[in-house]
Amino acid sequence: MDQQVKQKIIKEEKRFSVIVTSYNIQEYIERAISSVENQTFKNIEIILIDDGSIDNTESKILELCSKYKNIIYIKHSENKGIGGVRNSGLEIAKGEYIVFLDGDDYLAQNDVLEKLDKVIGEDKTDIIYLGFKIEGNREELVIPTEETCTKSYKSSTDKYPNVWSKCWRRKYLEENNIKFAENRLYEDVLFVYNGVIKSKSYKIADFVVHKYISGRPNSITTKISLKNVEDTILNLKDLLKMRETEYTKEIDIIIKKEVDMCKKRLDDAMSKIIN
Repeated sequence: MDQQVKQKIIKEEKRFSVIVTSYNIQEYIERAISSVENQTFKNIEIILIDDGSIDNTESKILELCSKYKNIIYIKHSENKGIGGVRNSGLEIAKGEYIVFLDGDDYLAQNDVLEKLDKVIGEDKTDIIYLGFKIEGNREELVIPTEETCTKSYKSSTDKYPNVWSKCWRRKYLEENNIKFAENRLYEDVLFVYNGVIKSKSYKIADFVVHKYISGRPNSITTKISLKNVEDTILNLKDLLKMRETEYTKEIDIIIKKEVDMCKKRLDDAMSKIIN
């Protein structure tokens, strides 16, 4: 594993592994980590991975590691993209369930993991769909319902096919070899598609778990270039390969959406280049 583990890896299983991703977010990372450390539910581990930041993010992280002793800190020597960061977290996670948290976002309230634990109960549920609130340059509240959690809806209609709006049973991911594409934008697409379609059970956490910050300057999602198009094409290639061996009616819907998105991103990129 091309990384350095800065703190002792806890061997015993926890209820939740919170995997926090970090890259050049020195002004945000403390808020993210504090939102996890201050949870009333304590049977958790925090895995914080920095993807080779070149600002003062690492200095801030080292301060947090001194302050909070239960952080497992990993630093990539080379940038692998957010998919590689999340894979590194999954490799060492010991939690029964995985919660992903981008380092510029944060958990909404101090009791969200306690409430999530109660939703799961004693069941071995593959996925728990989470509510979230979008803040920043726009405001939106997204709360999952029975209607919005069907496989058909997730394939055809869902505006937010992101990985962090779901809590994942770790053994389920391992048994189905569900991992992220590395060094690629839109790494969520294949992970979420596989994770949702192969799941046998789900529950709904109908309350806000994450606060998502939209429109942050220098965020990957605010930059458009030909790489956005190239990586969308790579996702399409992988989806077409999956279609040959693991066909579902949902995969055709996903492929069409990605084709349409590829056209839009190409138009956006060319408009930016020409203008």
